[in-house]
Amino acid sequence: MVVQLLLDADAVIKLHRSGVLANVVGAFPCTIPQAVYDEVVTRGKARLHLDAEAIQGIIAGAVTIVSTQERRQPELGLGAGEIGILDLLSQGQEDPIVVSDDRRFLTLLSAQGILFLTPADLLVALARRGILAKAVAREALERLSPMIRRAAYLDARQDLEFGGETHEED
Repeated sequence: MVVQLLLDADAVIKLHRSGVLANVVGAFPCTIPQAVYDEVVTRGKARLHLDAEAIQGIIAGAVTIVSTQERRQPELGLGAGEIGILDLLSQGQEDPIVVSDDRRFLTLLSAQGILFLTPADLLVALARRGILAKAVAREALERLSPMIRRAAYLDARQDLEFGGETHEED
């Protein structure tokens, strides 16, 4: 079974800064709402964020960008990208996994029974599937560590160290 990933802006940026975004988009079909692209690339370049152009190069042609309804739900406290992902989920995407590190968003996804991974979890999954060598995943986790909660870092580090042999899963 091919796993489809829905990425929010937080995930795209953190995966890029950890050095594995290209690996992720090369290994899995990935989709982002237009709002995520606008936040990360369009506004990122306008604000002279150095990684915006690099991210644009990685996702060009490798990531599906989908327009979603422009709507605001301030009561949820979510950004446009997360709301765009909720729109994609409501369109019946076939069992996607959402990748995000936004705690409020993850709480909502969990309450709705929607599968998700944090960027740190995804690093562990990449190592377990043999997409990344464990040493590469550990290096990526170290680059990610200043951007994530300490508990998430420690859990992922433990999973990489003691989570069994790297192997390909179906």
